Amino acid sequence: MYWCSVTNDYLDELGELALGSRLKRLSEKMMADAASVYRHFDIDVQPKWFTLLALLHEKGPVSVVQASEYLGLTQPAISQFCRQLSGAEYISVEAAKTDSRVRLMSLTTKGHKQIARMLPMWVAVDKAAKELCTEFENDFYQSLRKFELALAKRTLKQRTIENYNE
Repeated sequence: MYWCSVTNDYLDELGELALGSRLKRLSEKMMADAASVYRHFDIDVQPKWFTLLALLHEKGPVSVVQASEYLGLTQPAISQFCRQLSGAEYISVEAAKTDSRVRLMSLTTKGHKQIARMLPMWVAVDKAAKELCTEFENDFYQSLRKFELALAKRTLKQRTIENYNE
C-alpha cells in the first residue's frame, strides 16, 4: 500500500500547518522511487547525486561554490557528494589553472560512461515526472516554482511573525 492511499492521513487534518512535513514525506517517497528506478536499470548511483552529475555533464567542470549556487544546496552538502562521487570514481577534483585555491570537479571517464548509460533512463524519468505533475489537471511543478518564489519574497518566519502580531 502506498503512503498516499491512507484514508486517515493526519497530515490532511493538519493541512498547511504541516506543509514542511508533507513536502519532506513526498521528497522521501520520490527519492525511494528514484533509487528503485536506478536498481531496476542496474545503475550504481544514489539519487541524491543526480543533480550534481547532471550539472557536471551539462556545464563541465565546476567548483564547489559554483555547484552550490547552481543547485541551491549548501557547500558542505556539495562537498559530501563530491567525496562520495570521487570515492565511486565518477568525478575527479583538481585545482583550477587560474587559482590553485579553487578546486574543480569534473566527470571521469567512468563518470561519462555512467552518464551515457543513464541518459535514456533520465528521458523516461522526465516523462514520468511530467505525467505525475499534470495528472490531475494541475501543473504541480509550476505551482512548486511559484511557491518557491513566494517563499523567497517573504519567508515563512516573516509571514508567521506578521500574522502573529495582527
